[in-house]
Amino acid sequence: MIVLEGKHFLVKILFGGFVYALLSSDESGLQKRNHEWSEKFGGEKLLKETFFKLSISKFIDFISGQTFCFYDDMDLKHFVVWTEGDTVEVIAHYEPQIEIQEKK
Repeated sequence: MIVLEGKHFLVKILFGGFVYALLSSDESGLQKRNHEWSEKFGGEKLLKETFFKLSISKFIDFISGQTFCFYDDMDLKHFVVWTEGDTVEVIAHYEPQIEIQEKK
C-alpha cells in the first residue's frame, strides 16, 4: 500500500496481488527519467504529487529482458507514484485499488 497525504485528501493505493517489480527512489536518484516524464506529462506541475500509468515502459522492457521474457504473455502495467521527495514504480498485471478520503 502506498499512501499519499495532502492538506485536504488522503489517497491510498493498494496493490493487493503479486507485484512483479518495485523500484523506490529518492526524487534525486532518477534525474534523467524524472526530466523525461516532466517534459512529456506537463512540466513543473507534475513535480508536486501524481500517480500515473505508462503504456510504453522501459521498466517493463527491462523486467522482460531480466526474466528471459517469462512474463511477456501477461499484460504487465507500469504505475508511478511521484512526489516532491520520492518516486515509487510498480509493475503488476492488474489495476490497483484506489481510495480517496477527504480530510476533516
